[in-house]
Amino acid sequence: MTAIQKFIFYSQNLSIDFIKKLCFLNNIRSKYLTIILILCSLAFTFYDISILQKMSEYKVFLIHFKTDIIFLVFSFIFAIYINFNQVKTHKDIRNHHRYIHGIISLFILFWCMFKSIIFVHYNNGHYHIAIIGIILTSFLYLFPTLIYISHLVFSLIFAVIISLLFNLTIHSIFNDIIFILVIAFLAIIISRYIIYLQIKILYKDAELNRYKKRKS
Repeated sequence: MTAIQKFIFYSQNLSIDFIKKLCFLNNIRSKYLTIILILCSLAFTFYDISILQKMSEYKVFLIHFKTDIIFLVFSFIFAIYINFNQVKTHKDIRNHHRYIHGIISLFILFWCMFKSIIFVHYNNGHYHIAIIGIILTSFLYLFPTLIYISHLVFSLIFAVIISLLFNLTIHSIFNDIIFILVIAFLAIIISRYIIYLQIKILYKDAELNRYKKRKS
C-alpha cells in the first residue's frame, strides 16, 4: 500500500479496540461541541430578534428565526444526550455512541447549508456558514474516510434540493456547488491528515504499552 493509500484508507481497516478509541475521542469532543452549539444558536437567535427583525421583511425574519430555533432545540437535545451518555474509557463505548456523533455531524452540515442558502436567496449573502460547517466537521470528528465523504455528499445533495425549492437558477446552483466541492475536497484532506496523525499516536501508545508489559 502506497503512502497516499495509507493516508486515505488508514481508518478503514482498524481493530475494534482502535475504532473504540477514536469513538471515545469523538465522544469527548462532542461534549464540548454541544456547549459551543448552544452558545452559537443563542447568538443567532438573539441576532434575529434584536437586529434582523428590524432590518428584514417579516417573512425573511421568520424563516431565519425558525431555522435558528431548530438549531437551538437540537443543540440542547444533543447536549443532554451526550452528557448523560459520557463514558470514562474507550472500553465502555457502544454502537449508539458512534451513531450520535454521525447524526451531530450531519445536522451541523445540513443546518449550515440551509442557513447559507437562506442568506444567499434573501440577503444576497455567501456560503460562509456552510464553509465553516464543512471545515469544523473536518477538524472535529474522527470518521472513517467513506463515512465522512458520505456526510459531505448527503449535505451537497441536500443543498441542491433546497436551492431548487427556493427557485435558484441551475446556473447559480452549479457555480455554488463547484465552489463548495473545492472546499469539501480540502476538508477531506484535512480530516484524513488529522485522523492519520491520531492513528499514528494510538499505534505508538500501543507499542509503548507492550514494551512496558515486557519489561515488567
